[in-house]
Amino acid sequence: MTTNLHRHTPGDATSANGTRPTAPHAGGTAAGGVAAGHVLRWWPLMLLTTLAAVAASLVMVWGPRTPSYSATTKMPVTPLSQSDETFLGTSLVRDAGDADRTSSTVARLLDSHQVAVETARSLGGGWTPESVRGAVDVTPVGETNMIEITARAPEPAQAVRLAQTFAETALKERWQTISAELDRRIAFATRNTDVDPNAGEESRRLQLLTFVRENGVDPTLSIDSTSPPVRVEEMSEVVVIGMAAVGGLFVGVVAAYGIERFRRRPRDDEAAVGESELPMSSPTLRS
Repeated sequence: MTTNLHRHTPGDATSANGTRPTAPHAGGTAAGGVAAGHVLRWWPLMLLTTLAAVAASLVMVWGPRTPSYSATTKMPVTPLSQSDETFLGTSLVRDAGDADRTSSTVARLLDSHQVAVETARSLGGGWTPESVRGAVDVTPVGETNMIEITARAPEPAQAVRLAQTFAETALKERWQTISAELDRRIAFATRNTDVDPNAGEESRRLQLLTFVRENGVDPTLSIDSTSPPVRVEEMSEVVVIGMAAVGGLFVGVVAAYGIERFRRRPRDDEAAVGESELPMSSPTLRS
């Protein structure tokens, strides 16, 4: 005779195929879940949030709205070749291998906080770096070596001035960095030329570096033109109201779900404690 000691708890019962049955949960949901029916009981709350959002959208749509205008300044990019050695160590634009990558890189460089700071200072009239960055978009144009600076403002002339000032400020900020880099390159080339006056290639580089530095203009980036201001098309009233209704309903559903979860938590905690405190059964003998 062999004796096996087994401890069984009510939760250890198994079915004929050796699997444990799963206890059903209230509402047909998993433990800690919330049935859809419980959430729908809060339909007055969902209706209230939806109506509130729609009412707010109606106030915005039917109230006085300030028109918005936009203007775009085009900046062509003329990158240096990848094999260029004359302007090594400078921030002049260098070909990245394809036009899209080149213009995208330049756009990220132009759309900087420092440019926004200097633009706001130049414009005055309450402009701040944050408002400048919020009103200006710097984007590459497809797979071309072209950058577009699009500015939005309440007045047509203000939009044009913002786009032009941002572009001019961006070039000015870049040139401050480039000019210092060119000075270092010129000093280096001058020392090499003095050592070997017959160094024709180095002499040619020195002449080109000096020409660009004295010209005072970035040869790889410039301003082409600024488009006339156009009025920005506003979103239709139906779309605004519809989006508000959907958003309000979503907020109501989330709130109802959160309320149900909060109400069910004490019961879930009590059930978990009760299961953990079930008494152990006595050992059984098996022969």
